[in-house]
Amino acid sequence: MDKNLRIRIGSLLEQLNEQVFGKEHIIALALLSAVAGESIFLLGPPGVAKSMVARRLKLAFRRREAFEYLMSRFSTPDEIFGPVSITKLKSEDTFERMVDGYLPTATVAFLDEIWKAGPAIQNALLTIVNEKIYRNGTFTIKVPLKGLIAASNELPAVGQGLDALWDRFLLRVLVAGVEDMSDFDRMIMASEETEPEVAPELSISDEEYVEWQRNIATVKIPYAILDVIHLLKEKIEDYNRQLQNDEGLLQPLYVSDRRWKKLVKILRASAYLNGEEEVHLSDCFLLTYGLWNEVSQRKLVEEMVQEAISQSTQGYMLNLKQVDREIKALKNDLASEVTLRESQDPGLQLVDSYYYQIEKVRLSGKLLMFASDYQALDDTGKLFYLHKDKYKSQCYILKKYDLSMRNKVPQNKIYSIKKGRRSVFINNYEYPLLCTPDCMPLPAIEVRPEEDINTRFSGIGNLIGRVEEDCKKLLDNESRYCDRHLFLTEQEKRYLSAMLKHHQNDILTYRNELNELNHAYRKENKEYPDERAEGDLFG
Repeated sequence: MDKNLRIRIGSLLEQLNEQVFGKEHIIALALLSAVAGESIFLLGPPGVAKSMVARRLKLAFRRREAFEYLMSRFSTPDEIFGPVSITKLKSEDTFERMVDGYLPTATVAFLDEIWKAGPAIQNALLTIVNEKIYRNGTFTIKVPLKGLIAASNELPAVGQGLDALWDRFLLRVLVAGVEDMSDFDRMIMASEETEPEVAPELSISDEEYVEWQRNIATVKIPYAILDVIHLLKEKIEDYNRQLQNDEGLLQPLYVSDRRWKKLVKILRASAYLNGEEEVHLSDCFLLTYGLWNEVSQRKLVEEMVQEAISQSTQGYMLNLKQVDREIKALKNDLASEVTLRESQDPGLQLVDSYYYQIEKVRLSGKLLMFASDYQALDDTGKLFYLHKDKYKSQCYILKKYDLSMRNKVPQNKIYSIKKGRRSVFINNYEYPLLCTPDCMPLPAIEVRPEEDINTRFSGIGNLIGRVEEDCKKLLDNESRYCDRHLFLTEQEKRYLSAMLKHHQNDILTYRNELNELNHAYRKENKEYPDERAEGDLFG
């Protein structure tokens, strides 16, 4: 693709936006929709420069025929498409309009208060917008229309037959007054608006426009972009199903197949005008402007688009989901080596209804612990102290230890206890529990050999390394592309940058988690010398 094209379009937008305050992004979207051969709808109150957008857009083309009209309930097709030729009607008995200077000969058209148009005007507009043709009597005219901008301070009324025309406006943009105070001050202090001079070499000729249409069709759509669209479609379908179940007053999000297809063309046009050969993640933010039907849905759609971009990035592009699955599986496998999964084991013998008996200890009596304390054990190690039961001769009981007992219990009577398989680990030495005479053997738990565990750690580490490298490349490429993007807002650019950095932090978190697991595993499997501390009652 022509890298200089982005520079040219950027310069063109700079000239179109001369003495424009707070509407630069809307003019950029209008130009994008026109180059893509689509129409745009502006929703906003009177006096917020909606018509100015159309007047600036016409300057982008060398053929600058423009048509502008304010609709009313009394507007007739003659006022939009041209009056009927009386001469031809009388002499040739032919119904034909004189279209010169009217919408069928315009390069850019602006139709204000579009929803007040009558059915005859609406039907003619449908073919003009969608097929770029106008049926003038017995003839069909190929209209030169590049950009149709419609505007209103309201959305089309439900049940008035306006759905088909509403669906034809691909991009839908909210227009408000100037919000930034510096822009506001410059706007009220500026002289009367005059049309800027657009350099001839920047304006778009008819021949270039046709060539660009062909080139836009060749822009590649990576699978990651299709993944974003698939996720979005699923989110919209889920949302609509929830509305059916809730039976509330909210309207569903209806997106026709035609809109999906045309929105992909918008993405391609965006990438092409930005000088790229394929669509990027950044371009997907433009989907926000084509998926909502009501103002109340605008924020919802924006969140859906952001979530879809993020999910596609961490799932398909970066494989973060695989990293998460691998680490969770590793955790489960490591835990299964030393932990009995069942919360209750009928094979263990209860002593006096409350205790389990610990076997093979070097004590002069029985060693017991509460069954509930055993069930609460895990593989991290909990502190217990040795207590001589005065009510049970020749019995010792392991009881929970806490810091409040530090002045009452000698240090050599405090032990770290971990849970085993019908056993306990006391200071890392395993002792079996008393079992019933007829207990069934525990099912075997597959214990991975040491070299297999090492391979798992190494494999996941390599996976994280690849993901980390991919994320850095993605961050560099997308940040570079996004920073100079011609059709995104600063807020959209900031969101993408923050999202990619967040995924970088996710990778770092996974790496730290893997290191902690590795450290814990090495510590757990360390070979301790076979020697007992002095005063140890177990030997």
